[in-house]
Amino acid sequence: MTSNLFSVSGGLFFPVYLRNYGYQDKGISLMGAQDQTSFITAYNLFNKPETFEAIEMLYSGKVVANKDILYVLCGASYQETIRNVSESIQEKVEYNKINILKKGENLEFKGEKKGFRTMVFAVDNLEFNSDYLDIKRPKKLAEFIQENSKTKTIRVIKGPEFNVLEDDAFFNQVWQLSLQSSQMGISLDGESINSRKMQMISQPVADGCIQLSPSGPIVLMRHRQTVGGYPRIATVVEPDVDKLAQMPLGSRVKFKLITLEESFEIIKVYKELLDSICLDRGR
Repeated sequence: MTSNLFSVSGGLFFPVYLRNYGYQDKGISLMGAQDQTSFITAYNLFNKPETFEAIEMLYSGKVVANKDILYVLCGASYQETIRNVSESIQEKVEYNKINILKKGENLEFKGEKKGFRTMVFAVDNLEFNSDYLDIKRPKKLAEFIQENSKTKTIRVIKGPEFNVLEDDAFFNQVWQLSLQSSQMGISLDGESINSRKMQMISQPVADGCIQLSPSGPIVLMRHRQTVGGYPRIATVVEPDVDKLAQMPLGSRVKFKLITLEESFEIIKVYKELLDSICLDRGR
């Protein structure tokens, strides 16, 4: 990929943009980054810039600056990320902090990766001053993400067709994220569950909606369709959609049912932490 600010050679990645609100009634999904926590963190660190370029990188490539840029890396982190200034000068890069990359310099990602998707978010250095350098993700937000990442439990609330489930089998077993998953949704591999048969016309769906298809449950992700014709048995709370996005395919998870009130409190804290980035910057 070659863009205005940086180029990427090798690897597997997807360009990401701001979410596409206001068109779901026309069948157009919100799209955007799968890991919205990482994207919004980067976006807010730069005080919501009007212009930027960003990618979600699933498998690493070499990132080369086409001009002087400021950038931040969020999400999945590699054991070693190197800024190659020249053949003889190399610097280690810190994640979740604004850094500089000058024209012709490149980033290399090496070693073991923790997580699944790495966010590379960049702006033109000419449009920002040096005050932005070294600004970091707030400590409380980092603690929130780290605490949520400690377990493989995904929190959900009841969906509109929750009652098609005949027992607690969905919540009692461990599910595996299928290798057949896509940007639209994550298929779950596991034991079949008992459910009541029902016919329904297509209904609206949301990020994190868990549909019970004939072949098994599917968790809808950020590039989902806007309507679906399978029973909507549950919905993943917002921070845990991003948690799922950072789990490599093949990972094993369990789902935990929480109340609507509990989900409101989780989302309230989550949104306040993300908004605090801009508040700390005086915006």
